[in-house]
Amino acid sequence: MDFLERLAERDRERLLAVATTVRLARGEYLIRRGERGGDFYRLVEGELEVIDSRQQPAVVLDVIGRGHMVGEMGFLHEQTRTADVRAGETSVCQRWDRGALLRVLEADPPFAAAFYRALAGLAVERSRTITTNAMMGALAGGRGAGSESAAQQARVLASRVREMLVELEPLIRRDKVAANQRVLAALHSFQVEVESTFARLGREEQDAAGKELARELHPYVMRSHFGEMANDRVDRWVGDPWSIAHVAAHKPEGDGALGEMIDGWLMDLPSARALRERRALAAQLVSESLPTHPPARLLALGANSGCLLVEELDRLARLGGAEIVCLEGSRDALQVVETRLQGRPRNVRLRLVQSDLGALCRGKLRLAYPPQDVVVIDGLLEFLPERVVVTLLGAIVRQLGPHGRVVLTAMAPAADDLIFRHLLMWPMVRRSLPTLRDLLESAGLAEVRAYEAGSAGLVAVGAALR
Repeated sequence: MDFLERLAERDRERLLAVATTVRLARGEYLIRRGERGGDFYRLVEGELEVIDSRQQPAVVLDVIGRGHMVGEMGFLHEQTRTADVRAGETSVCQRWDRGALLRVLEADPPFAAAFYRALAGLAVERSRTITTNAMMGALAGGRGAGSESAAQQARVLASRVREMLVELEPLIRRDKVAANQRVLAALHSFQVEVESTFARLGREEQDAAGKELARELHPYVMRSHFGEMANDRVDRWVGDPWSIAHVAAHKPEGDGALGEMIDGWLMDLPSARALRERRALAAQLVSESLPTHPPARLLALGANSGCLLVEELDRLARLGGAEIVCLEGSRDALQVVETRLQGRPRNVRLRLVQSDLGALCRGKLRLAYPPQDVVVIDGLLEFLPERVVVTLLGAIVRQLGPHGRVVLTAMAPAADDLIFRHLLMWPMVRRSLPTLRDLLESAGLAEVRAYEAGSAGLVAVGAALR
């Protein structure tokens, strides 16, 4: 796709207004390896070749056609060029001087946001062919070469984004708004490159590359509050109510301005957005599932499920009250639920029970509560294999009253699973919408409805047969 097509007409005109023209004869170099980056170009006529001149004869790594850009990574971080670019035939390019364009971007934040979004996607596309050639050549090196080459590729990706962040830190002190746009563009570019690179690897190579990526970028991830909570758990666990509350609040925090920016990027990943979106949809389905006869009986499995009910307290009070039981294995997490629900109306009673949810999921613990109107399971299924989910749902179905319902959440496949799995140490079992529906029906639930929440969240509700 022509880079200009990524921009709205106003932004396209704004960009073209500051371009100059460069004409090249066949074989003439536009960019030389080792030069300091900064300016970037769009090919209007002719053909450009990206070459590695360190080998003789020179190796053509990529061919750039009309409408495509070159030098965009150098614009982002001003580091030295990593390859030579020459004209394969007589060519005409548009050139953007880095300094002149930065002044325009800083004076027009909406244009800057659109430009950096387009540039991030373009940067990935321009490097994809080179990355593919390098990776596939390494993977062909024989048995045992795959993991090592995958780890090396991860080091390259990590080094690239790390160097960009180092380059941008001085700008943060001068212009936080402009720096934030460029940091997010660099991180988005890194994200798509990771997804593209990992998609070509087997599971063993992915694990090797993921470990290397996590090691190389650990100091930067830890500057984000979300990253710190996910990696430095001590007595906590992945997906705990503290992490979920931070994601739900969607207020970036971190070590300095750069830490806040990294935090904002992590919380805007599709899976993080899904954690917020599915929670809101699940609360709505709980509201629709409440009985009209008081008091309603609700069973929440896990602290996250208990906290989800905060949104329903007023409705429960208006319906005549409720009895909420929350099962959770961690005493600290139960205290979080109590704190979140401490402002509940007087006719809403809360019972906190420290219970082994793992034993319940394995069928080793039997529940002995009155028939329940609604059972809520939020943030649990993504850690359970299918056979365990079926066992858990079977136990829950036996707790439902005649018109009782189960409301639960799950996670759908998403490309950012790599970021969650390796940088946040947050592996998830991800399921499709039909699979989630089948699980509920296999457990004996009727009137099953399953919904997508954003691009990576799932929410479902099912009713007791009796």
